[in-house]
Amino acid sequence: MKRLLLFLALTGWALAQPRYLAVLCYHQIHKKADTEMVTTPERFRQQLDFLQQQGYQTVNLDQAQAFLEGKLSPQKFPKPLLITFDDGYDGVYGYAFPQLKKHKMRAVVFLVVSQVDRLKPTAHLTKDQLKEMSSSGVFEFGSHTYNMHVPIPERRAAGQLSAFAIRRDLTRSREVLQDWLGKPVRSLAWPYGHYDEGCLELAKQSGFRLVFTTDYGYNLPGSGPWRIRRIRLSSDFDTVEVLRAKLETGG
Repeated sequence: MKRLLLFLALTGWALAQPRYLAVLCYHQIHKKADTEMVTTPERFRQQLDFLQQQGYQTVNLDQAQAFLEGKLSPQKFPKPLLITFDDGYDGVYGYAFPQLKKHKMRAVVFLVVSQVDRLKPTAHLTKDQLKEMSSSGVFEFGSHTYNMHVPIPERRAAGQLSAFAIRRDLTRSREVLQDWLGKPVRSLAWPYGHYDEGCLELAKQSGFRLVFTTDYGYNLPGSGPWRIRRIRLSSDFDTVEVLRAKLETGG
């Protein structure tokens, strides 16, 4: 009898665990969806409506790390979701920010730090916008490097980047963001999603504790914080039905 009760308890616990952590990857939000990197505000709103209706709950980076370490409470977060934006384009402030506030959702932006306040050829977020977004509690920020938005492993293999240069850039990106925001910065998204084992070690040495890739799919409980998978979304291709299918199949 004791064994049966133990089996039922363990089975119930396993079934109660969050099935997976979906991490959505966006870039720019803008009315003119002229590339696959751009999602229109209307499409973004439709996606948030759907996610909310389906009971997904956006988590912050600490909660995402707890999930990846197998520690997130299934009672509080049966369907955890992390929304991310790469590069730090201005449309995240102009279009995504109001919609996320309206839906009471959170998100993370991975910034190419040297491009903050840059207006041409494409407008990026400003320091004032970063501070407003951060203080709102809606957004957290991570690094997309300081000034190294290139395929890092390939450049290193070709002798164009040293381990010292990569580590210096990553450390600088983290320290500058911390100085601007007055908050710890522990997350990194690789440019173009390119990485290798050497890059992962350099990220650890640079003080990062959560590392995001563009490896496709969802993340299982306890899968670890160093190769976080994401599901990329873009405007005209990813209708609500496509989003549903991606979430149900893990990409």
